[in-house]
Amino acid sequence: MSDWSEYYAAGLELDSYIRNLYGQREFLAEIVATNSQKILEVGAGTGAMSIFLSQLGLDVTTLDNDPAVLKGAEKARQEFGGHNQIVAGDAFKLPFPDNSFDLIFHQGLLEHFTNVQIQQLLDEQLRVAPLVILSVPNANYPRRDFGNERLLRKKDWENVLRPYQVKMNRDYALKIFPKWYLVRVPIQYMAKIGRT
Repeated sequence: MSDWSEYYAAGLELDSYIRNLYGQREFLAEIVATNSQKILEVGAGTGAMSIFLSQLGLDVTTLDNDPAVLKGAEKARQEFGGHNQIVAGDAFKLPFPDNSFDLIFHQGLLEHFTNVQIQQLLDEQLRVAPLVILSVPNANYPRRDFGNERLLRKKDWENVLRPYQVKMNRDYALKIFPKWYLVRVPIQYMAKIGRT
């Protein structure tokens, strides 16, 4: 696989939409619990989470820098009746003024960057919103989906996030592995951060 447009080329089907939302229910609950009204998703992916949050009546904008990924997210938005706006933009230089949103979220984004790049991305996000909720696959995640993920432990993420006000951080999404003797382990990590 050479790029994200190829990774997301299959699009979003009803089964994958439901599975995505169910698999991220704890993450989505954290987002909804903030009572934020104006929300930005950085890194569109399939667009499933933005679509879902927009169906709850939230004002959601979905941003990505890949035109093919945005085209797929737009198609999914139309098919599933989403009300989110789709915007092209660079996550390192968000095309929005300071404090444009109540909350920024992303799932499966930061693990593709170095620690320095992660802090650049988060600094830019905290310029645009006072709160960021992030989710990444952790060291227990059973595979590398795209091939360049850094599958870190909770304590490694805590070190990366040290410059920020961490309001919540935990592993989540228990996975039962196919072998009976393997324990149930959380395969993802999430954190809620604010400005210091």
